[in-house]
Amino acid sequence: MENFISKQQALAVLQQDAAEICDLLGKQSNILCRTDCPAFEEVADTRLYGFSCEVKFLIRSGLLTTSEGHQLIKELEEKLGNIQERVTPDVGVEWE
Repeated sequence: MENFISKQQALAVLQQDAAEICDLLGKQSNILCRTDCPAFEEVADTRLYGFSCEVKFLIRSGLLTTSEGHQLIKELEEKLGNIQERVTPDVGVEWE
């Protein structure tokens, strides 16, 4: 019995995984209120690495082009950067 996956199904899985990563890190940043924490960065790096491995597998399987894969990784990196910017306090701001 052979099972095949379509490009649309593969993209849906990647989009769901990316959303779960963003959700996890968003919740973590809300709880800790610090994204400069080494634990936050470690989780972000680990999850991004796992996501990039998924993307590489789909590229090697012929379901994604290299440029599509790079774009997906770039989009996730940008989303994670936005999470970090949202909760990181402004540097250099003086509080009264």
